[in-house]
Amino acid sequence: MKRKMVGKWFSFFSALIILLGIAMPQVKAEVMNRETYKMDWSYSNSKHREIKTEIIKTASGSIAYCLTPDLRSPNGDDLPEMGKTSDDVYRVLLNGYPQKSPSELGVATVEEAHYATQLAVWIAANELTVEDLVAKNERVHNLMKRLVEASKKETGSQDVFFKVNPVDPQTATQKGDYLETGFYAVQTNAVSGSYTILPEGAPKGLRIVNENGEEKSILSINEKFKILIPKNTSSGNFKMKVKSNLTNLQAIAFKGSEKVQNTTVLLQRNSEKISTDLVVNWESVGSLKIMKLGEKKELLKGAVFEVSNENFKQNVTTNDKGIAELGNLSIGIYSVKEIQAPAGYVLDGSVKKIEVKTGETAVLELKNENIKGELEITKVDVADGNTKLPNAEFTIYNEQGKEVVKGKTNEQGIAKFKLPYGKYKYKETIAPNGYVINEETFAFEIKENGEIIKHIVQDKKVEGELEITKVDVADGNTKLPNAEFTIYNEQGKEVVKGKTNEQGIAKFKLPYGKYKYKETIAPNGYVINEETFAFEIKEDGEIIKHIVQDKKIEGELEITKVDVADGNTKLPNAEFTIYNEQGKEVVKGKTDEKGIAKFKLPYGKYKYKETIAPNGYVINEETFAFEIKENGEIIKHIVKNKKEEKASLPSKSNKPIPNEEVKPSADVKPMQQPNTHNEVRLPATGGVGNEFTALFVLGIGFIIAGAYVLRMKNRKEM
Repeated sequence: MKRKMVGKWFSFFSALIILLGIAMPQVKAEVMNRETYKMDWSYSNSKHREIKTEIIKTASGSIAYCLTPDLRSPNGDDLPEMGKTSDDVYRVLLNGYPQKSPSELGVATVEEAHYATQLAVWIAANELTVEDLVAKNERVHNLMKRLVEASKKETGSQDVFFKVNPVDPQTATQKGDYLETGFYAVQTNAVSGSYTILPEGAPKGLRIVNENGEEKSILSINEKFKILIPKNTSSGNFKMKVKSNLTNLQAIAFKGSEKVQNTTVLLQRNSEKISTDLVVNWESVGSLKIMKLGEKKELLKGAVFEVSNENFKQNVTTNDKGIAELGNLSIGIYSVKEIQAPAGYVLDGSVKKIEVKTGETAVLELKNENIKGELEITKVDVADGNTKLPNAEFTIYNEQGKEVVKGKTNEQGIAKFKLPYGKYKYKETIAPNGYVINEETFAFEIKENGEIIKHIVQDKKVEGELEITKVDVADGNTKLPNAEFTIYNEQGKEVVKGKTNEQGIAKFKLPYGKYKYKETIAPNGYVINEETFAFEIKEDGEIIKHIVQDKKIEGELEITKVDVADGNTKLPNAEFTIYNEQGKEVVKGKTDEKGIAKFKLPYGKYKYKETIAPNGYVINEETFAFEIKENGEIIKHIVKNKKEEKASLPSKSNKPIPNEEVKPSADVKPMQQPNTHNEVRLPATGGVGNEFTALFVLGIGFIIAGAYVLRMKNRKEM
């Protein structure tokens, strides 16, 4: 009996314990174990020892970190959960190992990554300080400092927050067959999760779609959604809530004992959040668009229309794009009447009917004829208004500066443009051939139908300049005045003539065109240049520069030296000296074996005389004048000498004193002397002839003179 009673009581208490176990809340716990590794990477000055730790793992393999450094690590202990650690510790775990690999953390091994993270956890939990620690492993120490710094600077929290944006009421607008809201987005710090929409009083046919247009009832936290309402739904509104199931990482603390450390593990935790009410409203309305077009389908601004039905009346005006619009119109039939036409257009007073449908835009196009006028431009020469100019191009621009039309003047110099009502500007864009373009911009306005506006536009001829410089062909630096040039037009008719100035320059201002010119009078002493030169004036202000060379007139003096008694006896070695008009020596030379001396000389007046007589002949003291006037001219002179008289010489003669040599007053540039004849050209310096011959002749002269004087003296003494 007693045994039965004991059995009953045992069953009763067992059932009671089971019921109490079910009814009481469950306390989460984790069984944790440790793994030891050798390390001596940090020394604590305050504790006077190296800081030691071990790798603590949960049964599921998660890494746990010690919160109380002076107790032993759990090893097979079942530690109960005791809430969350601080956000500072949370941020250390979030940035440390094993959330990031050793290589990502800048250390060599798992142990180094774990040790640095453990030091940072103790510092975040205020169990250690950075300043108290002495680094024995720089990689570990540097990582620890980075983790501590990140925990202080970052603001991430392990508390889950949830919000749906936008929170303000949204109006669904018509897009295709639906009225649509904008996209809603979930804002949360959860690492994963999902949510559902809970509408209240939603219209029939409501759809919830993501960004890809997929209709969904459950969405992930990374997806956006929008609300679609069929467009034929009556105007209204509804509310909705968003219910979420979120997963987040949290730094969970586990309670140790008097001997076993408290620990913390970064674990995922689920939570449920519900948003505030979100409001969606919509209206079932349509809109009306009136387009005002011109004859060329251009859109017209400023047309005023009256839009009305039984319950509505409103005026609208077309904008810069020629469009007048009315939105949020109740569906139905409307009357549209133009009550003011755009400027320059005829008013259309007829009434048009149009139906506005839900969610649609009714479009009405209305056309009007525009006022037309004409611009007539006459193009004339600025100097002679009677000269009409064809082929001048004009471009017309509207008030906005956009090109409307362009055209050219005809043979009568007239260009005509038919234009609609409006303000315009025009300018010349291509000038007539040979004229400078007129840069002026002209304004005009067409205000009345059939109006003709006449303008006269003047152009100046293109004018350039020909500059001719006349130079010596042998010396380009020698500029030649008084050379006359004659200019001829393309038809060969003389246009103008002129002479070069003291600088050898002649300038001619000429209008546009093709020309030729030639030298018609050569400078004094020069051969005329027979070449004809062509040039063209194409641009206004253009200066065309030409250099024209002339060759000096050159002739020849040919002197034949003969015996006075026998003209057939030609005398070699007679020296002649040529002088210019100023008396300056130009050149000297001797007769050849045939008694001939030749001198090539430029244009000018000259004199010459014999300066050394042939051997055995008396020098001819006469001075001869001649002039070179024509190119290639040959002047021939015959100069006669008589033989010296023979006289007896005294037994003793005085030493002859040679005459002093006379040099030319200036150097004269020689002309090239050929080797085939004894021709003499201008030398570089004045020649002195054969000094020996001169001394010999002078010596003989002195001997004869001395003998004569002695003889006369002896006669007087007798």
